[in-house]
Amino acid sequence: MNQKVRMLHTSDVHIGYAKGPNCGQSDTCQCPVLGLAAAVKRENADILLIAGDLFDHARLPDIAITRSLEILAEAGVPVAVIPGNHDVHDMTSLWTRCADEVKKTGIFLLDRLEGTSVRFGSLGLTLWGRAMAEHEPGYRPLLNPPKRPDTKWFVVAAHGHLNLSSEDAYRSSPITFEEISSTNADYVALGHWHVPTDASHGSVTAWYPGTPMGMPGNGTAALVTFGDEIRVEHVPVIEPDKGCV
Repeated sequence: MNQKVRMLHTSDVHIGYAKGPNCGQSDTCQCPVLGLAAAVKRENADILLIAGDLFDHARLPDIAITRSLEILAEAGVPVAVIPGNHDVHDMTSLWTRCADEVKKTGIFLLDRLEGTSVRFGSLGLTLWGRAMAEHEPGYRPLLNPPKRPDTKWFVVAAHGHLNLSSEDAYRSSPITFEEISSTNADYVALGHWHVPTDASHGSVTAWYPGTPMGMPGNGTAALVTFGDEIRVEHVPVIEPDKGCV
């Protein structure tokens, strides 16, 4: 088992909307996932976690979804994804439509509404997250997390809005600082906000990582190193020189 584990945490990739600033691709731009795959290799990451909104909407053609999944899988490390508010896991979910493609690529989709745990034994890491069926106030991303597992590292993924004041009480998919702390996780990987934001509370480290393709220009991801301490760095996600061509 690795003494240190390096996880690249991203969210809000928005394939079907986000586009590399210099990309000439007229169809669905794949620059964000190409940039993520390159960042995994450049930063020697052991695992890639996408905390929601890999895809922007369910109208995407299957070929675009499949190509995105293939590019991520080609990074050569385990890839885990939770649905977000743009790619919710409802009756018309693109995840259901392309379930066979997800299985073929070996990507780990946390698709259970009550929560899914995935154990990565070689990394000494367990990941848990709840799928989202509807982005509404009654959905709580951090509801009923499991007890801390017996693996060395415990990561929780959640896509939603961090409540900073009483005015946030009626926002959809709410997340509170108390809920973050109560996970007893080593790291809570958040998604939904597009700006890198520290949401750590108590002994639990938590971040929104920013987006792969910034507005405008290249974006960022969070590189999380699990070792004697939890270290979070924000690293660039760079558009391919030639775009998607």
